Amino acid sequence: MKLFTKEVKKIVIDECLFHCIIDQTSSNESISFKVYPSKTKTSYFLILFSWKVNWSTNLCEPSVCATLIKYAIKNGWDYTKEKIVMKIEQGDFLVKELRLES
Repeated sequence: MKLFTKEVKKIVIDECLFHCIIDQTSSNESISFKVYPSKTKTSYFLILFSWKVNWSTNLCEPSVCATLIKYAIKNGWDYTKEKIVMKIEQGDFLVKELRLES
């Protein structure tokens, strides 16, 4: 059973610590997945998912978090610089594309 709240996960990718904040608060319109690198606190990437994603994917799983971070980096998010923001407003396509189903 999943609890619909805000969770924070710490993931290390390429020797850099990232903080993932997965907000599954039931009153929100969508699920937000936001990642900050520990070195540059003003840079982040944000993916919004519909609630239906919650049925097929556990966004709080460390492997899912790592896959989404690697996707953002591969697609141009330079987390080593300040004030670099990447947003994906409708991230549901990533579940199939990255094979994130549980």
